[in-house]
Amino acid sequence: MRSQLTRNAHRRLLAGGPGAPPCPASIFSAYNARTRCLAASTPSLILTKPSRRTFFGVFKKPPRELKAPDVPPGYETLLQFRSLEVENARPPEREGLAAGFKEFFNHMKKHGEIPKRGRRVNVPGSINSTQAFLAVRLLRHLLTTGDGGDSFTFLDLKVILEIAVRQPSGKADNHLELVRLVYGEVERRIDHMRALGLGEEEIKQSIGIPQKDQHMFFAYLITALTRFGASQEAVERMSDYQKNLPKSLADGTYTENDWKIILKANGMWMLVLRGLANEGLEEELLQLFGKLVKENGVKYLAAIHEILTTFYAERDQVEETKKWFSKPLYAGAINSETYMAVVRFALRNNEQKWLESVMEGVVNSEPTKQVWDVVLQWAVLAKGKGVEDIKEMFKIMQSQKTDDPNKKLEPDGDTINCLISAAAELNNPYLAERFAMLGTELRLPPTIQTMIIQLDYRLDAGDMSGAAEVYDKLQKVVQGDEDVPVVNKYLRALCAASQPPLEKIISVTADLEHRHITLEPETTKSLCEVFLRFDQQFEVIDTLSLHTVSYSLEERAVVRQAMMDYITNRKISTARVWDCYQLLKQFFPETSTEERVQLMDSFFDRKRPDMACYIFGHMRGHGNPAQRPTSDIYVKCFEGIGRYPDAESLRMVHNMLKMDTTLEMNTRLYNGLMLAYAACGDPIDALGFWRDITNSREGPSYNSLAIVMWACELAPRGEDTAREIWKKMVRMDLEIPKVVFDGYLGALAASGRAQEEVKKLIGGMEKGLGLGYGVGVETLGITFNAIPTLEGKNTFMEWAKMEHPEVWAELEKTGRRETIDGPKYNIARRFEA
Repeated sequence: MRSQLTRNAHRRLLAGGPGAPPCPASIFSAYNARTRCLAASTPSLILTKPSRRTFFGVFKKPPRELKAPDVPPGYETLLQFRSLEVENARPPEREGLAAGFKEFFNHMKKHGEIPKRGRRVNVPGSINSTQAFLAVRLLRHLLTTGDGGDSFTFLDLKVILEIAVRQPSGKADNHLELVRLVYGEVERRIDHMRALGLGEEEIKQSIGIPQKDQHMFFAYLITALTRFGASQEAVERMSDYQKNLPKSLADGTYTENDWKIILKANGMWMLVLRGLANEGLEEELLQLFGKLVKENGVKYLAAIHEILTTFYAERDQVEETKKWFSKPLYAGAINSETYMAVVRFALRNNEQKWLESVMEGVVNSEPTKQVWDVVLQWAVLAKGKGVEDIKEMFKIMQSQKTDDPNKKLEPDGDTINCLISAAAELNNPYLAERFAMLGTELRLPPTIQTMIIQLDYRLDAGDMSGAAEVYDKLQKVVQGDEDVPVVNKYLRALCAASQPPLEKIISVTADLEHRHITLEPETTKSLCEVFLRFDQQFEVIDTLSLHTVSYSLEERAVVRQAMMDYITNRKISTARVWDCYQLLKQFFPETSTEERVQLMDSFFDRKRPDMACYIFGHMRGHGNPAQRPTSDIYVKCFEGIGRYPDAESLRMVHNMLKMDTTLEMNTRLYNGLMLAYAACGDPIDALGFWRDITNSREGPSYNSLAIVMWACELAPRGEDTAREIWKKMVRMDLEIPKVVFDGYLGALAASGRAQEEVKKLIGGMEKGLGLGYGVGVETLGITFNAIPTLEGKNTFMEWAKMEHPEVWAELEKTGRRETIDGPKYNIARRFEA
């Protein structure tokens, strides 16, 4: 277990208390915020105690070092530019911005791999939606300032396109915009060269990319359009592109390069068909297929067969699926992906009889090894075959004739993996284990994929010891990142245990850290929850540092919400949630004002107005104007101080209001100030805000009247002001709410000189005043509590018991407490500004 510091030392490390300077404002400067905040706060830890040289000090562990974020090179340039853009500040020199931009994308190309279909993890080399957004903002600036896009060669633009078209793990909201921006720059340059009179050969030489790769610019555009939800635009683009394809010469011959371009175009049409299918555009899909058959002579090949059959199979359209599946191919054989889609379709729609006839035909047609794997999965999923039955099917497979008489079809590791997967899909871990043993029996050593599948189904079965065994074996042989999804699942399962094994969790995270793997947001969330639960603050810091900087805003929100839930959990001590808030403030500067207000309210509810007001101060000091407090948030803060008074916090927030040039004073702000100052024992200043209200154009509200009556109750000779206000209300024939009337009674009673008048007013509530309401518990309770002397309280109590026995009995149920001013009933008075 790594060494830990005490919580007090940890607090000093994080900021030295709530008064530390706030983090930078930009919602995109999480990395810079974390770096500067920790850099500024670390010396406070070192200087808390003078160092002493002792004999036993030799054996002390060295201080725990914080881990630096694993930030891709050049990414800080994108963050810095957006931060300055948000603050309307002057950006750095273009040369530095362009260099950082290219460094980022070259790094992603160097360390990236094209993602496989269906992966749901952060793919190395792909960029998330936030990174794409930052790239769009910076690239647009670079293309529209100075010398335009001269900072980028055609090769640079090709690298950007290559990265931008890769499917991210989360949303791809800004990827298509980035691709369009880059492709637009490519077209602009080529058009400019044509306008200068350059021939096509000269243009090709100027591009500086081998001729066979020049069509890739357009291919990247089509890939992005079909991958990111704009396949209909891809149809239009391809139609225009096809018009410029080489036409048949008089003798009907094409050059070798002509054929390459035409074949590439057909491949891009396949992308468009698949894109339309993925977007669920049935009419457009069929229309385009018909057009390609008529105009391009496209045949019903296996790739198109898969697209159309899978489209209807995934939507459980029985007759259409059978129609397109049964339609004869022009050439080749049905691929294994199509067969697997049909198997799942038939099982969902109770079409086993039809499926069985299909599979019998497949077996009799001498299928390939990949198709045999599908047949074996069908036998397990649909027919319930076990190990012995599968062995018999192996014999049939091995007896099949092949093109090479010296070779025969044999089950291999992929076959065993397919069988294990089928058993796991049936939620039958026992059968899965038997298939794994079958592989051993056939001397087929488990592959990495075998271990991944085993780890997955053992986790589903709750077999944590078995999962740990497989994980340990897997880490000894894994080379790529194919195990990342299931290892994330393993980590979440460890965190979800009733007694999470911290040492094991930290060991697994260390393995992934060594491999430079970014965890999934849900995994980071689970880790933070466990580490917070067990006071492992440094583990929280390391987890956030290493992973959240690479997340999109949507992914960061997952982790941020977990910390929000922790902070607002009333079952957790205030000291611990404050530590968590400090981390939230530093690592998530994009936290919205709504969320910060929620946190502020939670600390008011904990009766810690000082901490609540520090949160308000962090909002006020945010560098992004959009995240600074509005007048409503000021009011909410003053209302919180009104519930839980703290004079020092009130002065701090009031000073912020005085310095805030973006706000104009209004009645609600004056109400909040009047309420807070009255609650903090300063009713004289509170009544000063009442005078500001009466002199303002907006004037008082009913909430103003309720608050001022309370301030009059607390102020020396406040009954004089209360009488003036009351007379004005009567003269204006205003409708008087009960809370205002009760407050007026309290103001009169507090003087100790108007008991008879108070009794007369209470007696007239149901008789002559015509107020529309009668005597309530608050009426008697507020009056009793306001009377300053014990003798006066007893006199009023005797009168109230006689005149209003039922109401007084209800008041008695609220309970009484002894104060320095005598007994008082537990009447809750909550004012709103």
